[in-house]
Amino acid sequence: MAIAFERELNEEQYAAVISRSPTNLILAGAGTGKTRTLTYRVAWLIEEGVAPENILLLTFTNKAAREMLQRVETLTGFPSNSFYGGTFHHICQRLLRRHLKNPSFAILDENDSLALFNDAIKSVSSDFVKNKNNPNPRVLYEIMSFSRNTMRSIANAIEEKYPHMADHMGMLKLFMERYKSIKEEQNVVDYDDLLFNFVQLLDDNPDIAECYNQQFQHVLVDEYQDTNPIQLKMIDLIARNGQIFAVGDDAQCIYTWRGADIKSIIEFPQKYPQTKVTKVQVNYRSTPEILSFANEIPVSEKIEYTKILKPTKSPFRKPLVVSVLDARQQANFIVKRLVGLCNEGYPLSTIAVLYRAHYQSMELQMELTRHNIPYTITSGVRFFEQAHIKDILAFLRFIINPRDARAFVRIVCRFPKVGENTAERILLSLQQLAETTKKNLFSLLEMEEIVKKIPPMALEYWWPLSRVLRGLYNGSFDFRKDEQKSNENEDLFEYTQNKQDEKLSFENIGEMVFFILEEEYGEYLRRTFANWQPRQDDVEAFVNFCNKFQDISELLQQVTLLQSESNEENLTGEESIRLSTVHQAKGLEFAVVLVLSLNENNFPLRRTIEEGNINEERRLFYVAVTRACKELYLCVPNQAIVDYKKGYFPMSLQRSRFIREIDGNFFETLNFAAKNKPPSTYSRRWSGRPDSNR
Repeated sequence: MAIAFERELNEEQYAAVISRSPTNLILAGAGTGKTRTLTYRVAWLIEEGVAPENILLLTFTNKAAREMLQRVETLTGFPSNSFYGGTFHHICQRLLRRHLKNPSFAILDENDSLALFNDAIKSVSSDFVKNKNNPNPRVLYEIMSFSRNTMRSIANAIEEKYPHMADHMGMLKLFMERYKSIKEEQNVVDYDDLLFNFVQLLDDNPDIAECYNQQFQHVLVDEYQDTNPIQLKMIDLIARNGQIFAVGDDAQCIYTWRGADIKSIIEFPQKYPQTKVTKVQVNYRSTPEILSFANEIPVSEKIEYTKILKPTKSPFRKPLVVSVLDARQQANFIVKRLVGLCNEGYPLSTIAVLYRAHYQSMELQMELTRHNIPYTITSGVRFFEQAHIKDILAFLRFIINPRDARAFVRIVCRFPKVGENTAERILLSLQQLAETTKKNLFSLLEMEEIVKKIPPMALEYWWPLSRVLRGLYNGSFDFRKDEQKSNENEDLFEYTQNKQDEKLSFENIGEMVFFILEEEYGEYLRRTFANWQPRQDDVEAFVNFCNKFQDISELLQQVTLLQSESNEENLTGEESIRLSTVHQAKGLEFAVVLVLSLNENNFPLRRTIEEGNINEERRLFYVAVTRACKELYLCVPNQAIVDYKKGYFPMSLQRSRFIREIDGNFFETLNFAAKNKPPSTYSRRWSGRPDSNR
């Protein structure tokens, strides 16, 4: 039965679907039915007599591919497997198997790929991994992957994104060559190989490229703005005659850090001169008030790409900009509003809290747990369950309880040649020596009897660790609640002398955490993780959080209880709200969206301001706003507690430029801070000396 395209599509969608131009760029705004446009385009091509095998549909996720192909099957009656459709990687592996001498290659998942890369490193230099001054293999693997996906040389990739790894460039090239050889020997490929090898196949064999150019008369590409250079090269080779139907939105280009380049969509008409540009702007997701706000966000870098989202829903209410005192009161507001929303009939699953960086949800996670409100995190694990936060907590646990073997093991097992058994033997020796000498354990860390227990490869890391542990212990007397009870044999004269020698006296627990980060742990992060910057941001945010507590025991007990309660909630399977970074929420929609921490240096992030990536941050804000269907809340804390280097004191925060750019007529305001003053203990716990020299 023929499809009534004109009746089932709006005017803009219909114009896009039936275009007879060889090259099409469809600028589809948020919530405008992008998937519908793509699937009806396939159905229209079928009705025009195009065979399913002559259509190629490229997507970014398996979920999107399945959804589109299922819809196409329903519309056309052709089985979904009769089309060439799927992710870039899926299509590449399917076509590669046609041409390779040994097409039975196995595809490695990320863990297996990394394990094989480790083997390659060890076969080139058995000592490289043992030396913890060298970067973690995962970091080198990330550099290699970025280089291949962006089609940059290793030198350019390191210069652009990993300048602190410049000294390891020569070794990385050797590791890459060995990794490639091992894969060939074992007839395996990693995910990057699927794209890289297919592009190389077409590049080296023009006849094969021409064959596919003839077969795929229509190449449909979803989320074109997110394509990286190697994906673009694949499209160019497989659609040399420009038979491309690209659907995307320049306003939602938010993955340049992953290799995407907004120029790919901005310069599309110049690259393909026969391009017909069609805008799809009728929005089926959000209320007129939310769309009016979104339309005011200056996201388009090219004036002719500007889209005005048009509403189809009935009016409701303007977005609400909520002024709160700080992150703690922000969490308090959200919990109160959640209660109200539930009373108004919103299921928890229709509500999302979005944020720019994971650490910004820390206060909220605690507040939700305290009030038994279930939540699901799609931006990673819960804040206090992240490896780097657990590492920092292990330092604090061991300082107040030197008998905490698990804490010591976690701290020391970061070192080469130190496993759990070795760490436990070192701790036992320390405890026995402390008992024999009647001295505190921290004063013995560099004694000869202890040092000879440390594996030689780990010694260079033991010295800075021992200084940090000793400094923490000697400088944190006021923050160890049961000091005299737990250390009855401590020599107070020795303690006083050590404290004087160390010249350390922490005013708060936050300073202790910053001391750990600055003196030892920060270097470990940079050496071990490709994404060390957001991890360091997490620890710095944790610094501020810790200073709310007056002793370490109280802090640790609170975190432990929260972790336990959170794990119990995870087992219930009950309905929950969504906590997510904006990146992870792209493509989703929620009845109610609350956006956290809309301040300068939080959203946009400080480092993106310094790097000059404000336009991408603004697009990210646009994505956050356009996730909301019915209600939108934008939270603006007025202050934060800083500076962990000089002592803690309140600092005024500036409202994000992304809100300041919007005319006040497009939103309402609520001064929650004025109506909800903090408890009397607040200033006492968070106060500090702004004139401190430390």
